[in-house]
Amino acid sequence: MNWRFSQLLLLLLCFDGPGGVRCQEEEPVPRNEVLGEPTVSCAADAIYVKLRTKSTFLGHVDVKYTPDKSCFQSLVTNNQIEILIPHEECMVPRRRSLHPTGVILEVSLSVSFHPEFTTVDDRIFNMQCFHQKKSNGSLNSLAIGSPQPPPPDTKGPSCSYEVLASPGGLPAGRLALGQEVYHSWQCQNVYESCIMIESCRLVGGEETHDVIDSSGCSKYESIMPQLQYHNRTHVGASVKVFGVSHTSIVYFACQVRLHPQLPSGECPKRKCNEARKKRDDASSQFPSIDVRSQNLEISQLINVTTPPVEPPKPTEPVVQHTCPDIHVESSPVEEASESKFIEEERVCADLRSVLVVSVLLAMAIILITTTIAVLFVRRQKYEIANMS
Repeated sequence: MNWRFSQLLLLLLCFDGPGGVRCQEEEPVPRNEVLGEPTVSCAADAIYVKLRTKSTFLGHVDVKYTPDKSCFQSLVTNNQIEILIPHEECMVPRRRSLHPTGVILEVSLSVSFHPEFTTVDDRIFNMQCFHQKKSNGSLNSLAIGSPQPPPPDTKGPSCSYEVLASPGGLPAGRLALGQEVYHSWQCQNVYESCIMIESCRLVGGEETHDVIDSSGCSKYESIMPQLQYHNRTHVGASVKVFGVSHTSIVYFACQVRLHPQLPSGECPKRKCNEARKKRDDASSQFPSIDVRSQNLEISQLINVTTPPVEPPKPTEPVVQHTCPDIHVESSPVEEASESKFIEEERVCADLRSVLVVSVLLAMAIILITTTIAVLFVRRQKYEIANMS
């Protein structure tokens, strides 16, 4: 009986207090992480990546934004991860570089440390390979490239294409259908040229969808309005997010044509409201730069154009209590709700402590009473035995 009483007493002491106190602290599980930066090798037809982790890797890796999730090969040996990403099978995005001349391939690799889920400890690495243009001018067969392109020619033209959360805002990432964003094209070092945006397409998986034709005019004004030319080097458009049904990961790709200024010093203007069958083929002789936006993840379930229905506001703040039938009077001032909750929690904690002490006292009384009864019975037996 003493052993049972001590076990019950220990159990009650371990869970005493408002939140409970553990008798034995659990050792935290050590977190795994990637050590240093990944090693990237750029082959003619694939990208090879090697990473090292702090401890044995039990999670999984994934190549982001590829339509075929089984296109790559991975090998895990204790705390070393090796990934081979073929260009063609994984449809690695590529874009041309004018200065220096060549091709840039970009890939994003996700490292998840849990075998089934994505967690806050996951890492995403954005890597690129630059393949220099061959001396004979061929780009069809890529030679061995470099993870870092050579320094760009600061005197040559360079252009960028970004989808921003707002004009002059940060680049967008995860978006909802109908959300308004700002498409921005900007160029530097174009000198006396004017930039003209042409041949834009939305790329989602293996499919491409033209949204701006070779004349620089929108094909679907209901979703992609006509572009606004702010100056010689900046073009923009406010667009409500749209996507395709078969994938949530998309990006936009365009051509930026460097058109000379008119003799008057002005830039030529697009006339998209007129008949567009006659295209100025003379503009194709001017140099162009391929640009693409960042990858965008578009939700197919949320439509931000529909205003959310706000629930009715309660007249008094609703507070969940863990201690029933206890009420602490307080003033109706809004700031007093927090102190009211703290006071009730304190009363709850005091009540729990009183209950625990009461149980312990009751058990102690029962134990003492039982012990006295046992001793009394033994004494009576002993006296009877002596009398006989």
